[in-house]
Amino acid sequence: METLPVFRPSVVEQSPLVLPGFTWEQYLSIEELFSESGGRVRFLDHYLELMPPVSEAHEERKSHLGRLIDAWCFHRGIRFFVRGNTTMVKVGEAGGEPDEAFCFGEKKPVSDLVIEVALTSGGLSKRAFYQKFAVPEVWIWRKDCLEVFAWNTEQEAYEPSAASRVLPGLDLALVEECARMDCASDAVLEFRRRIVS
Repeated sequence: METLPVFRPSVVEQSPLVLPGFTWEQYLSIEELFSESGGRVRFLDHYLELMPPVSEAHEERKSHLGRLIDAWCFHRGIRFFVRGNTTMVKVGEAGGEPDEAFCFGEKKPVSDLVIEVALTSGGLSKRAFYQKFAVPEVWIWRKDCLEVFAWNTEQEAYEPSAASRVLPGLDLALVEECARMDCASDAVLEFRRRIVS
C-alpha cells in the first residue's frame, strides 16, 4: 500500500509587515479579522504592523521570562497580576498586545512591566509603542539577550537600564542566563536554586 507524503510546514520566523496610512477604524476591522488567523496586528500613529502567528521559539522565550518573574515574586513575597497579552489601547493613537505583561502590588490601568520577544528584525518600534502608555519598564528579548528599558518621566522617553526598577534586586544577568535554557522547569529550578543560595 502506497503512503502519501505528509506536508509538515516548518515554522520560520517572519519579519512583520509595516504599512502606512491606516485609520483607527481600519485598524479595528483588520485586527478583528487578522486575530482569527492567529496573527497579530499593532497600530501606532497611522502605521499598521501585521505579525504572523508566533513560533514555538517565540512562545518558549516569552514563557520562560514570565515564569522567572513568577518565581522571583514568590521568593520575595511580591503580589503580582499577570496581564498576559491583553490588548492595550489608546484610541486613535496606539493599539496592540504585548507578549507578556505584569502589574505588581495591585492591578493598575497600565502594566508595570511588559515583555516583548523580537526574534526577527523590522516592525514598529516597541519603545515608541509603549511610550504612548508610559509603561514603567519594557523588556525586549533580542538576539538571545535581554534589553531593559525604564521610563524616564521627565524626558518622557525610555532609557536603557542595567537594573530593574519595578523589581529591585532582581539579577537580570541570571534571568537572561536561565531564559536561554531549553526546558522551562529546568530554567525555573536553576533560577530558584541561585536566588536562595
